[in-house]
Amino acid sequence: MTPRLPILLLLLATLASFASAQDAADCNKAYDSMLQRIERQASQLPAERLLVLRRRAQRILDACRSGHVEDPRALFDRLDRGRD
Repeated sequence: MTPRLPILLLLLATLASFASAQDAADCNKAYDSMLQRIERQASQLPAERLLVLRRRAQRILDACRSGHVEDPRALFDRLDRGRD
């Protein structure tokens, strides 16, 4: 193997990881929007349900920040509609 090939592969892998990871600002914005929706429903939902929603929203945020979620808004919308 030539010395350039491993460097090229490393460069391509690095670029691919940057392209697939969500921007942290997008993740945070979607998360904040979801928390606002949860808070608007707070008086109508039992405390246990609010806790579940907040924990699931946090898990979606963590997955988004780590690059494991392509469209966090879709997951937050699904969570908001109650199909979790």
